Amino acid sequence: MILITGATGKIGKELVLDLSARRSEFKVMTRSKEAVKDFEGKGIKAIQGDFETSGTHAAALANVETVFLLTSPHPGGVACEKTFLAACKAKGVRQVVRLSAIGANPWVASALLRNHGKGEAQLEDSGLRWTILRPNIFMQNLVAFMAPTVAKESTLYAPAGEALMPWVDTRDIAAVAATVLTSEGHDGLVYELTGPEALTYKQVAERLSKLLGRQISYVDVPDGAAHQSMVSMGMSPWMAEGMITLYHHFKDNGHSAQVLETVERITGHAPRTLSAYLKENEAAF
Repeated sequence: MILITGATGKIGKELVLDLSARRSEFKVMTRSKEAVKDFEGKGIKAIQGDFETSGTHAAALANVETVFLLTSPHPGGVACEKTFLAACKAKGVRQVVRLSAIGANPWVASALLRNHGKGEAQLEDSGLRWTILRPNIFMQNLVAFMAPTVAKESTLYAPAGEALMPWVDTRDIAAVAATVLTSEGHDGLVYELTGPEALTYKQVAERLSKLLGRQISYVDVPDGAAHQSMVSMGMSPWMAEGMITLYHHFKDNGHSAQVLETVERITGHAPRTLSAYLKENEAAF
């Protein structure tokens, strides 16, 4: 039995679909009663549980051999993961596949990547079998966060400078996760996942201009203005600072711009292109 956490997010939703298509035995843990009902209405086993509520862990982990571990970023996330991993050991879980991020390191400036690095380290020290997936920036973020201003103002805003990023589709991340969760030979390995090409936001704007038949501009937003804008939209100051320092990482670290063949090597199919993703979601822009 596989337990999927983060099942209502961008990757988790796709992983549920992938495992369902493979007819794998799995269940999901979600904090929302409504989400539990929704999953059950689709014939998917679901149980209410929360990383921050340790009393829910044992029931969620009952009869589970493998866990897909995906936690939402927040300051106390590493401590919550440690408690959950202890419950995994106590319930006899054999393997944990953790969703991390390219650039994860316990000592980097970005709190998001720093927490991922600490989370990876404690998983490696847990005594559990483990595999770590480190994807790059998601294509789906363009629709979720950028499409409104493209539609209204024909402009992409981000504090990213000329950083090159190998945008990856969450469906490809989920396909890698599903393969790792349902096959052998992945213990103790770290898989870095990218799309097939590295592009700056300016180049993304150029792709959109060609697709939409109108000029789309990219504005490199100063850090202070970006932080203020993120907080005004409801993001916590901690998360806003984490996002800005994440962009600094992309700008300053050439490794994060490397295009890798991991998706195709693990899944057997080439990763989706950004042009194909933009065409698929043209109406949103």
